[in-house]
Amino acid sequence: MHPPQIIDQLSHALGRRVTLRRADEPADADADIAFGGGALRIGGTARADLSPREWAVVDAAVHLLEMASGASPAARRDRVFANLIDDDSSVRRDALWELRSRRWIDGRADGIELLAVVLDPAPELGIVAFGRRLATVLHGAVQFVGAHRGAAIFVASRTLDLDARNRAVDAEAAAQGMTARGFALAAGSPDDGDVDDAVSRAIRSAHLRATLPEQVTSVRAEDLGGWALVQTLPRSRSLLVQACPAAFVLASAEDSTQRDTVEAYLDAAGRASVACQRLHIHRTTLYYRLEQMPEAVREALADGLQRSTLHLTLKLLRLWDEELRREEPAAVTPVPLPRERTAERLLA
Repeated sequence: MHPPQIIDQLSHALGRRVTLRRADEPADADADIAFGGGALRIGGTARADLSPREWAVVDAAVHLLEMASGASPAARRDRVFANLIDDDSSVRRDALWELRSRRWIDGRADGIELLAVVLDPAPELGIVAFGRRLATVLHGAVQFVGAHRGAAIFVASRTLDLDARNRAVDAEAAAQGMTARGFALAAGSPDDGDVDDAVSRAIRSAHLRATLPEQVTSVRAEDLGGWALVQTLPRSRSLLVQACPAAFVLASAEDSTQRDTVEAYLDAAGRASVACQRLHIHRTTLYYRLEQMPEAVREALADGLQRSTLHLTLKLLRLWDEELRREEPAAVTPVPLPRERTAERLLA
């Protein structure tokens, strides 16, 4: 962003008029927020009156202004990281080379790890405030790169504690008045000249994570390829019935036990012990349930291609189900529908 855009977004975020102190204006130690190239003034507000959330946004604005002016050595380092997501591929390559040469990132042979966090709402200044705060809270486990296509981008340490990251992401997003809709990690190859592909995969996977069922715990782009494929399929009831009648039978059942059983069995690649552990049932119970499945389901499980189609379709239903759940207004408690109606709503 250019300085005028930064000032406009800061004024909007604070709900007050923000200006750059003119050269002919006297300094005001109580009101001025100095940076390398000048000072900010917030209308009718002293520095001491700013809340922690307001300070975070001001800090983000100062960071962007200093990077725009190159006014400090710290701004130089931040600029190199920000260049990883520049539109110019030669700038991206030069930035990655410099980061590796200066040992500002992990130079091991297994490449670089990128973290993308998709936020809502996503003004650039808010994303920058969130990103800088998260990097501070996680004590060097992530390095903020910048805002890119509505997401906060970080270089992540491979020793990053995932539980600590999850808690910090949610807490810092809430502190900035935003919601973390999804986040994902993508690994760049050590042979890559820049990280553009890894950044794109991380952002796509973060958007995908926002729609996945809670049972899916991985946040690595490399583990979400199957879900990405499922997401591209059209939401068509007639296509589903034609492609996999067995899935429609399971989705229409009033009791979800059969659907859950078949899905767990397929997730376990037919390994009874793994499926039983997930379902918390005895092996005999699993076999009994499978024998009692509707004929269409038994036939699908007995055929290789039909079994794969059934597995894929059940995952597609999970994805649609989760998308519908997330679309429900938070303040409204939906009235439960009979299972048959729920399936029709999903497949319409």
